[in-house]
Amino acid sequence: MHYSQRRLVGSRIGSDLKGFTLIELLVVIAIIGVLVGLLLPAVQQAREAARRSACANNMKQMGLAIHNFYDGKKRFPSGNVGASNFPGACHAANRHWYCGQWGWPAYILPQLEDQATYDLIDFTKRSYTSSGGWESWHNGSAAGDSANKAAADSMPSVFSCPTAPKLTANHKDYSAATQPLTQCCPERDLAGGGVFHKNSETKFKDVTDGTSNTFLLLEDAHSWFSANGDPYPQGTNSFFFVNHASSGYAYGNYAPNALTSSNRHRFARSHHPMGLQVTMADASVRFLDENVNLTVYRNTFTRAGGEPQVITK
Repeated sequence: MHYSQRRLVGSRIGSDLKGFTLIELLVVIAIIGVLVGLLLPAVQQAREAARRSACANNMKQMGLAIHNFYDGKKRFPSGNVGASNFPGACHAANRHWYCGQWGWPAYILPQLEDQATYDLIDFTKRSYTSSGGWESWHNGSAAGDSANKAAADSMPSVFSCPTAPKLTANHKDYSAATQPLTQCCPERDLAGGGVFHKNSETKFKDVTDGTSNTFLLLEDAHSWFSANGDPYPQGTNSFFFVNHASSGYAYGNYAPNALTSSNRHRFARSHHPMGLQVTMADASVRFLDENVNLTVYRNTFTRAGGEPQVITK
């Protein structure tokens, strides 16, 4: 082939090799952005569905553990244990804070196959919390007897909801259902209307509303911040620690997930969209819509009220 012919062929080939124009590149980027925008919500929903399923499994395990406790003791565990002169009682600012009493999670550890943590507990001394163990306005420092620090720091993962952010190692995300007769402070009420209250020894025969119609446990994510701008997270759901702010209890005076409540440390709340999960007294787990009728919701906290009960999904 003559040299001039070879140059002609080469120039034609080169003229056919085109790249993307700037407009074409921007169009491709826009299409990819739209596709990612469509896929991300689906991925997030799938992840939340998996986390919610894991949370439901936690609540099922705790419900079964409470039933296994019942099989051995012929009663439900107490919501919290201690008298007014309990070694954990303390005074501050003229308030009688029942700080350091032992809550229900301590007593079902063997039924959750965690005998090792149970054996670390010294029940003759106050329970311990690493932070936020007092009122919501407290500075978040440690409280209780350090002899029980190792037990508090060994909280099993079953007490932690995968959806809730984790701020401390020994704060749980679940609470016992109660309905205090004083309408104030479950940790002091010796005759509450729910399954759990202070020094309670409730039996199945006492749940005349029916075990499938009575709350046993509710989600109570510990990491919500207070509505008044308090910089410290609500320290009202520490693993063992029971205090004036009713650690480990939830009751129905306030709507679930209602963060505007002035008594926000005593109601059920979760980070799941549109509601929270509950364990009924028969150990079944259900999802509770946050828009549930409040009258019916409150009725489901009582064990023997004879009222209409909550409808859950």
